[in-house]
Amino acid sequence: MDEDEVASILGESSTNRSTAQRPAVPSRGDNREFDKYFDDSTADYDPSEVDFQELRRAAWATWRIRPPAAISGSNNNRIEEEDDELARALALSAREHISRTTSRQPSVQPVDDNDDEDLRRAIAMSEEDARAPKRQKREETPEEERRMLAEAMAASLAETDSGPSTQSVELPPSSSSGLKILKEEIKFTSTLLSPAATPAPSTESAAPPVLKIGGQIIDRAQLERERRERQAARQAASSGPPTPTPTPSAPISTTSTRPSVGPSRIAGMTSLSASNNPSDSSSVGPSIQRSTQTSSLHPLQSTGSVPRDTAGEYYLDGELRHVALTIGNPTTERTFSPQHVVGNHSQISLIIMSSFVIDDQWIMNKNILPPPEEVPTIIIRPHPKDKQEYNGKIQLHPNGEMWVFPRMISGFGSAHMKYFWIFYKTGRLRVVISTANMVDYDWEMIENTVFVQDFLPLPKATPLQADNRTHDFPLQFSRLFTHSRIHTGLRNLIKAHPNGSKIPFTPEDDFADMGKYDWSKVKVRIVMSIPGTYTGFEEINKLGISRLGKILNEEGWIPKSGQKLDVEFQGSSLGTYSLEWFSKFYSFISGKTAQQLVNRPKPGSWPDLRILFPTLANVEASQLGKGGGGTMFCGKAFNDVTRNLFRDSRSKRGGILMHTKMLIAIFEAEENRLGVEKSTTTPTKSAKRKVDELKEDIGGWIYVGSHNFSPSAWGNVDVKKNPPTLNIKNYEIGIVFPLDRHNAKAAADKVAPYIRPAKRYTAGDVPWDQYAHRE
Repeated sequence: MDEDEVASILGESSTNRSTAQRPAVPSRGDNREFDKYFDDSTADYDPSEVDFQELRRAAWATWRIRPPAAISGSNNNRIEEEDDELARALALSAREHISRTTSRQPSVQPVDDNDDEDLRRAIAMSEEDARAPKRQKREETPEEERRMLAEAMAASLAETDSGPSTQSVELPPSSSSGLKILKEEIKFTSTLLSPAATPAPSTESAAPPVLKIGGQIIDRAQLERERRERQAARQAASSGPPTPTPTPSAPISTTSTRPSVGPSRIAGMTSLSASNNPSDSSSVGPSIQRSTQTSSLHPLQSTGSVPRDTAGEYYLDGELRHVALTIGNPTTERTFSPQHVVGNHSQISLIIMSSFVIDDQWIMNKNILPPPEEVPTIIIRPHPKDKQEYNGKIQLHPNGEMWVFPRMISGFGSAHMKYFWIFYKTGRLRVVISTANMVDYDWEMIENTVFVQDFLPLPKATPLQADNRTHDFPLQFSRLFTHSRIHTGLRNLIKAHPNGSKIPFTPEDDFADMGKYDWSKVKVRIVMSIPGTYTGFEEINKLGISRLGKILNEEGWIPKSGQKLDVEFQGSSLGTYSLEWFSKFYSFISGKTAQQLVNRPKPGSWPDLRILFPTLANVEASQLGKGGGGTMFCGKAFNDVTRNLFRDSRSKRGGILMHTKMLIAIFEAEENRLGVEKSTTTPTKSAKRKVDELKEDIGGWIYVGSHNFSPSAWGNVDVKKNPPTLNIKNYEIGIVFPLDRHNAKAAADKVAPYIRPAKRYTAGDVPWDQYAHRE
């Protein structure tokens, strides 16, 4: 897009922009054709979420360069026309970001002095935003996560069984710059991050191609030279050993051997290797990986060598490992580092990534993701709480990276998902579901768990079928991608990115390209939460805790006659529980569906569901002490009623706290009143039924994912209403998989990162409370 096109959007031409003023937007009634166009094009917008005066100004700029006949028409035409307008918005976005840099964004030259006054004001606002400390430094990441988790806890504490929150969101006054094109599908605004160092140079020797977004051309060869110079300067500046600096909140003890926390602690610690060679299966630090042998008890872990291609190792049957820590006792179990998960940068053609907390500086410094100007990258991340105008929008950066901000329906809730979709040039697709945020703390200093499965391309694409069990895996993501508007971000990334034509995945026909891959080896089921209020049994069985109950019921992963459920939930944040919610949760994890709870009697006692959460003494004795417990929230979950349900969670690696979210259910024999185990023999008459055949082989199941043990994450189900409803606050995603009945308990012991059985709280124990117990 050239200067004349940009100027025309602003309401001027290249010949008059230095002297003429932009024509005023006509008042309602002055231009009836425009009034009709504006009303039709904004009919679906929520007045509480957009500034209609600002939207009218943007619509007038579009109206003046396009005839009404080209804008009116069917819904399909409107979609195509919105895409055209989005392409024009790309130019404005690039111009708006000209004077900005971020940790993953190359520098560009500022615009000249002849630009429109409104454009200059927008740039000034962007520069002011850039100077503001919007993001914390790498060493302060735990504090950032504490803040965001505190907001999530506020949602949990606000939860009741009365139904969805009625609190409305009050949007801040809109800017008067007139450059913001407020669209339901997309919004490009000033970048969120403060200026930081640019990404490390690529390992590829070929000269990088020219990056062009809109009318802005970026000389990437020059950027490469500048990056190398800055990197050399940083390395020279940091070549000396860091000097530990005591902080008031973490005094240094002369007797304790516990490492101190804070900037000095992290700057001096042994870090993960930044090597871009994920095929090396050894891990740095105390984690010691075996290359050929692991226990066969683990249902989702390889027992020998794994196949590899030029992109690195791959796992066709699915692989579940804990993260490779830099502290704690050594382990012989295989672990994952973030570089191992991502793979060889030169072999990646597209990345779609989601995380609740993201440290862009750490990602750059450790070379975890490839430069986004080379590899098209979509990052799903929460919008800033103080910038509600970002809610549900997407943002393209001049470096080619697309940010997607999932839509939140109220002031509560969190975009808490952690996952990757990585497309390699070798043809395979990698799907990653993790409990770890994209911050160094989660991968180096606290227990987290990662699931990775790779899918090879089919000779010929096969349409996905809802009745195909293994196709349910991609279909769940298709729904999530559509809901979070990844289709819009991907469509525009294909158009704008210099390597967009090489992207092997399109959003067309509801992500029909998912049918190009072989999903037949899927062994897990996806459990997902999306914020909203859902009505009717069919809808509420698709998400949250009711989805988990439906899966367990369909698969037959439920106790047999004469068996009981032995269950525990390990999480890092707890909610506020009522007896009603707690009892319904237990019914769902016992394999009940929402329909089966309609005539459920009122609960009289709390189910035996163990809650794993660290005690104060546990945190004090951990390697990082109280300073390492800042991402754990108990809230009001612990009281005199629930005390007997609490157990202390302790890592197998010693002195490490838990961030893994894991729900383990084992089917055990019941005891009669005389203390004798009841027979677990299935009656002959029902043994022929498929579900009972499945029961014979299953002795339990495990959930791993982002869901904490809270109503915000799993949802509130009300089956007494007509129609029944499900209310969810958070975005969450995880997997559930079965355990063989012959070794279910031993397999659970193997999978869990903590010591089982977990010890009951003693009379003097209290759960860690970061608000009350931090120094």
